[in-house]
Amino acid sequence: MKSLALDHWYKVVIWIGVAAMGLSLTIPLQVPNLAVLLMGAGAFIFGIGQWINHPLQTRMAGVYKLSSHNRLTSAGGIVAEVVGLAILSAGIYVLLKRAAF
Repeated sequence: MKSLALDHWYKVVIWIGVAAMGLSLTIPLQVPNLAVLLMGAGAFIFGIGQWINHPLQTRMAGVYKLSSHNRLTSAGGIVAEVVGLAILSAGIYVLLKRAAF
């Protein structure tokens, strides 16, 4: 569970996506549940893509061990980000389509 700590913004996006999906699947909302489900799934997948693209990088500088999560782009991470944004956009479309009179 240490790796799921909210120490980076993309992990917060993952948890928000999980919470949105959980809400949409368990209780009726005042907005379309399908829209919330799609937006939550999109946020979750986008966050996973960001996590893939920010791997732990460790190096030695003298006697000090330095760790960082700088962006290191990978094909899998980019695909997850694009798919996540597409699903998130579909959820926003469903939400706006239902809101239009």
